[in-house]
Order: sequence, then structure tokens, then C-alpha cells
Amino acid sequence: MEPVLDKATNIRPSYIASIELPPRIGPVNVEDLKADLSDEFSLVSSNLDISQRNSLDSKEHIQVCLRIRPFTATEKENESQDCVSIQDSTSIILKGPKNSMICRLSEKNVGQMVQKFTFSQVFGPETTQEEFFDGTVKQPVQDFLEGHNRLIFTYGVTNAGKTYTFQGTEADIGILPRTMDMLFKSIRGKLYPDMDFKPLRCRDYIRLTKEQVREEIAVKNSILRLMKEVWQNFLYSARAHRAYVYTHFKKNTDLLSW
Repeated sequence: MEPVLDKATNIRPSYIASIELPPRIGPVNVEDLKADLSDEFSLVSSNLDISQRNSLDSKEHIQVCLRIRPFTATEKENESQDCVSIQDSTSIILKGPKNSMICRLSEKNVGQMVQKFTFSQVFGPETTQEEFFDGTVKQPVQDFLEGHNRLIFTYGVTNAGKTYTFQGTEADIGILPRTMDMLFKSIRGKLYPDMDFKPLRCRDYIRLTKEQVREEIAVKNSILRLMKEVWQNFLYSARAHRAYVYTHFKKNTDLLSW
């Protein structure tokens, strides 16, 4: 027999029922709030001509470039250089290593398995750091200097050459040092000499008065002085700890020798 619930005692309390809404005086006119925002949110506005539409449609908003590093001596000994072959400037063909299980199974069943991949641009092993920078990063950096947002990152497995491509060496720098060099060269002779501008949030700035400039300088000097004191205290503590350890060790050594 199912228990009978008392509806009067199981009603959940409502905290909204006790609120009395003010009576509506009359109909609310919202005609002035209506707006057609379809053109605002569309990729191509209705006032663009055909040439502008075609240029926007054909523009790649995301570019994926592939750089193939040279084969190592071990890879050449294992005859792995046939795994990657460049078909054209945007496509490559991958084959499994001859001594791999996948290659043996594919040749046994359906023949050698070949995969084709397409990218925005393919750079071969002979590509220099300068050529790779000019073909991939130089234009996005120029767009950034003109006020556009750009994101560049490297992706690959371990030992694929990401660090070499991004940082490079002292003799042959990568895309990051070249980008910084391009940025600083572009603002050479255009720096504002005074110090009366202060960043505001992320995309704005304010101009400081002379009194505010003096306050900012005082705050910076106090922060630098505090950092110097903290560093000096840290060095003093480290020296004191080293001296204590040395004294304690020497004392125990003397006791053992005695």
C-alpha cells in the first residue's frame, strides 16, 4: 500500500510569491528599441562591393605552415628518409618506416599505405631561418604593427625542432628574436620622450599631471628600494646560514677527530 502524502504539509515555500509587482500603468512602447543588427554581425556587410567580398572570402584567417627538419644520422642509417616527401609547396606525402609493424602489415594486405597532407605552406629541410621568418611570421608582425591581433605558436612532437625554429642559436636566430628585432626597429625614432602616460586596463591610457608623475616616480623608487632591501636581506641570510653550517660542521669534525 502506497503512503498517502499530505499535500498541505509538503508544499515547498516560495520566496517569490510574497513579492508584489507594481501594477503596469499602460502598454510599454519598445519601437525605439528595435534595430536590425544583421549587417553588424555579418562577415560581409551589404555595402561591400563584389571585389571586397571576394577578397574576404578567399582570405585564410588561420594559416598552418609545416617545416621539415633535416634527418639525423641515425634516421639516415635506418633508411627513414623516404618517410616524408614533398609533393609541392603545400602538400607532403607520408609513408611508414620500412621496418615498422604498420608498414609490414599494410604491404602484406593492401600494399604500402600512403597519406597525403595539405598545409598553407611547406618548407623543406634546406629552408634557412631567415627564409622561414620571411615566409611565415614577417607579414603577421607587420599586421600587428598596423593594429591587428595576431597569434603565432609552434606545435610538434619532441625533437621536432620547435626550439630551434622559435629561438634558434646565437649564430642563426629564430623567429622570436627576429620578431623582437623587427618590432623595435619599427618604433626607432618614434618613442615618446616624456613619462606622463599610464596604461589604463588593457586598451586605453591616461595622461598624468605633473603632480601625478611625481607620485608615480616616488612609488617606483620605493618599489625598487624595497626590492633591493629584500635582495640584500636574502643574501645576508644566505651568508649567515652558510657560515652557521660551516661552523657546525667544523665543530663536529673537531669532536670526531678528538
